[in-house]
Amino acid sequence: MKNKTTITLLSACLMIILSWNANAQFNISGEFKTRGEYRDGYGSLGDSTKKPYADILGRARFIFDYKTTKITTRFSLYDAWVFGQNYYSSDTISKNTVNVYEAWFKYNFNPAFGIKVGRMEVVYDDERLFGASNWSMWGATHDIVIAQYDSPLGTMKGDVGFAINNTAPANAYMGSYVLGKNYKYMGYLYVNKKFMENKFSLSILGIVDAFQKSNVTTTKNSTKTDTLFIRNQFDSIIGTTIIKTPVTSTSTEEFINTLYARATFGAGLLFNDKKWSFFLNGYYQGGHYRDGRKLSSYFCAAWISFQPVKLLKIMAGYELLSGNNFSDTATFRTKVKGFSTLYGTSHRGYGYMDLFNSLAKDNLSPGLQDLYGRVTVNLNDKMSLEATYRWFSLPYGYLYSKPTKSKPLGYTAVSKNLGSEIDLMYTYKPIPNLELNAAYCFFLPTASMELYDGLKTGTSRFAQYAYIMITYKPNFFNSEKH
Repeated sequence: MKNKTTITLLSACLMIILSWNANAQFNISGEFKTRGEYRDGYGSLGDSTKKPYADILGRARFIFDYKTTKITTRFSLYDAWVFGQNYYSSDTISKNTVNVYEAWFKYNFNPAFGIKVGRMEVVYDDERLFGASNWSMWGATHDIVIAQYDSPLGTMKGDVGFAINNTAPANAYMGSYVLGKNYKYMGYLYVNKKFMENKFSLSILGIVDAFQKSNVTTTKNSTKTDTLFIRNQFDSIIGTTIIKTPVTSTSTEEFINTLYARATFGAGLLFNDKKWSFFLNGYYQGGHYRDGRKLSSYFCAAWISFQPVKLLKIMAGYELLSGNNFSDTATFRTKVKGFSTLYGTSHRGYGYMDLFNSLAKDNLSPGLQDLYGRVTVNLNDKMSLEATYRWFSLPYGYLYSKPTKSKPLGYTAVSKNLGSEIDLMYTYKPIPNLELNAAYCFFLPTASMELYDGLKTGTSRFAQYAYIMITYKPNFFNSEKH
C-alpha cells in the first residue's frame, strides 16, 4: 500500500511539472519480465552431487522520462525476485523490495553539449567493457558524472565520465573503501565517429579504475601466564603453580592511501552495408592488479556477417582474452596477464549457459579463446530462429592449482580444448512491446573443462539449460500523444 501511494504521489508531482512547461515531453513506461528456467549445468558443470532444478525469475520496472530544451531526466524504480521467495499471505515482504534503478538528470548547455549526473546505465558499442547486463534481473548501473558531446549532424559523439564510490555515511575524500569488486575511483573517455555516409563507425575507449589495497588481518597467538597460590587449611601459602592459557588476538590494518589502478584502452571499427557487416576491436590493459602486481593483458575480437536474403543471416567470429601462463610461476608472482572485461555484459558474448562469465572478468584467469558461428532465420516479421555453435579453448595448456606438499608446482597441465556449446533460440513478437523468447542450450565438455570447474575427470553430468522468457514493455503515458 505504501509503495502504491508513493508512486501515485510521484506521478501527480510530475504531472504538475508538466503543466508548468507546455513544451516539455513527459513519458511513463514500464517493463515486466518473467523467465522460467531449467538448470542442469548452467553457470558451472555439475556432477552426481549437484541435482538439476527449475526456477522462475521476475522483474518489474516503472520508468519516468521528462525532457525540456535544457533538462533531460529519468527516474526508474524496479523490483527483482525469485517466484515464491515470500510467504504468499505475509503482510511483510522482506526478501525483495522496490529500489531505485536509475535516477539522473542532464543539463544541456546547448544542443550539442551537456552534463549528466546521477545513477544510470553506462553502455557503449557491443557492451564489451560497459554494459547494462540486461540478462540479469538486477541489471547494472553506476553513480557517475558524465560530460557529453553530440555533434549537430549526429556523426560524432564524445563522453567523459568520472565516479567516486564511498561508504555510507560518507567518509572523508580518502576514507577507507574496500567493497568486493567495486572500484573506488573510475574515469573514462569515449569517442565515436561515423563516416562514409555512416557505413563506418570508429570508437575509441579508455578507462582507468582504481581500487584500495585490501585490508590485512594479522592473527597473533600468545600464551597468558597466571600464578596460582596453593594454601593449606590455615590459609598459609605452601606452594605455587603456573597456569598457561593460549590467547589469540587479531588486528586489521587499512591502507587508505594505497590505491592500485588499472588502465584499459583500445578501439573498435564497425562496418554496415546492405548485406555485409564486420566488426573488429582490441584493447590493452595495464597498470596494477588490486593486490599490487603489475598488469599486462589484451583482448581482441572480430566477426563478419552476411545476409544474402531477408530471411537468412550468417555470422562467424573469433575472440581472444589473454590469460596467465601458470607454468611460468616466477612471472605470475610479480605480473598478471589475464584480461578483464570490466563492467561489460557477458551473457551475449560467451554462450548462453554463462559458463565463462566469471573468467571473462577475472584478471587471474587462464584466458579464453572463442571461435563461433551463427545462423539466424527470420521466418517473418514476428518470428526468428537462431542457432549458435561455439568452440572454447585455452591460450595456454595450464590451469592454476594451489600448491600442496603432494603437488608443489602450483599448476596442472591440461589440453587447451575446453569443449563446445550449442545454443538454439526462438523469438516471437506477436504485438509491439511484447516478446516471447525461448532457448535450449547444451555443452559438451572436455576433461580440461571438468578440471576448470573443480570436478574429477569423467564425473560431469550432461550440461544443459533451457528457458522461456516473456518481456512486456508498455507505454502508460506519452505527452506527445495527448
